[in-house]
Amino acid sequence: MPNPSVRHVLIIDHRADALAAYFAARRSDLVCRVRSATALTPGDQEWADAVVGFSPPGSLERSSFRWVHSTGAGVDAWLDTPSWPNGVTLTRTTGELGVRMAEYCVGHALAVSQRIAPFYRDQQAGQWTPVEPSTVRGTTAVVLGTGSVGSAIGAGFHAVGCRTIGISRSGRPASGFDAVYPVDRLADRVVDARWLVLAAPLTPVTRQIVGAAVLAQCRDTVLINVARGGLLVTAAVLDALRTGALAGAVLDVFDTEPLQPDSPLWRTSGVVVTPHIAGVTHVEEAGAAFLDALAHLESGRRPPSAVDPARGY
Repeated sequence: MPNPSVRHVLIIDHRADALAAYFAARRSDLVCRVRSATALTPGDQEWADAVVGFSPPGSLERSSFRWVHSTGAGVDAWLDTPSWPNGVTLTRTTGELGVRMAEYCVGHALAVSQRIAPFYRDQQAGQWTPVEPSTVRGTTAVVLGTGSVGSAIGAGFHAVGCRTIGISRSGRPASGFDAVYPVDRLADRVVDARWLVLAAPLTPVTRQIVGAAVLAQCRDTVLINVARGGLLVTAAVLDALRTGALAGAVLDVFDTEPLQPDSPLWRTSGVVVTPHIAGVTHVEEAGAAFLDALAHLESGRRPPSAVDPARGY
């Protein structure tokens, strides 16, 4: 891992002013330049030693920086390029995202089991419908992705009495799971899943990994996606909802965001749409992750948050 001399930091995140203030209070030697993606000039990219942001401002080919820090946990936007530039380090922010995403996933699972939405509709209609709720305890949660976020989600479901199964590239044991299987076993494992949670990075391997073949094996499963919209085949999700293979879908991420007004997901029974809020990165988390990675790089060490561009995580 190279030992870069970082002095000029270009910040293009939508909370750039707050990040610049965070850095100034802790590393007065850093010179920060705040820019929006639309106001960025070639001179800005030539000036910067490092860039901080959620997604790239455009082509990286003529940039002089040797380090990119993503303010989000996902880096697929940065890696959406024919080839990642040689010698450029890519790091990311995780912070407490896993804890917040776990609460989102378990919260929606509890809402489904306790029939919160149907009872609310009954109340609005003045109807008395005494249908007994089901329980989350004793069900099985299958989580695609066993990194820090996936493990936190697994632990969250385990805490409310679920059996937890992780799916990962390697299939190695991971915290938060009763068992972990390699990704080629996904279709086999969803047969028993009441909850199918997507928490994997978007890579060439995972793109549209949950399509007709996987969803056909589901039995009254509730799909929860807090990762990226590209992991799903939307048409297959709609078909699975119609056939009953999926009992519902809680979707926080989409191929196009904001979700287009004419998307059938808005109007499909059993679908809950939320506006990419399951795991919002806080300024303090992004700032601390950047400074931690900087300390590692300055000492010639590989930051724990470094991404392998070939793998995408």
